[in-house]
Amino acid sequence: MFKVLIVEDEEMIRKGLRYTFDWNKAGCIVVGEACNGIEGIEKIKELDPDILIVDINMPIMNGITIIENSKDEYSYSAIVLSGYDEFNLAKQAIHLGVIEYLLKPVENDQLFEALENAKKQVIKSRYYKT
Repeated sequence: MFKVLIVEDEEMIRKGLRYTFDWNKAGCIVVGEACNGIEGIEKIKELDPDILIVDINMPIMNGITIIENSKDEYSYSAIVLSGYDEFNLAKQAIHLGVIEYLLKPVENDQLFEALENAKKQVIKSRYYKT
């Protein structure tokens, strides 16, 4: 099972992702959640997730900054969620190696496909580390 951390400031979306998606079918388990960027960084350090699902626009610290501040030290595959279809944000996410940029509301099939791609990236990074 791949460990997933959800960092999303909107509680309804965060809880919806955690409790309405079939994580077991996706071969994943949600190990934690955070409601802002500072808490997200702390949870990354504490839980060392394989996959990070992060909102791009949050108060305190946005998703791009979370990835910038943790990607070198922690190895995870990132999926970005956004309520905005902004090219600049997508470009920044791609530059950071984000596996998917999904627009809210996220459909289950989109999330499932993004998780499959993220798992492939995690497996590849583990293979090349050893």
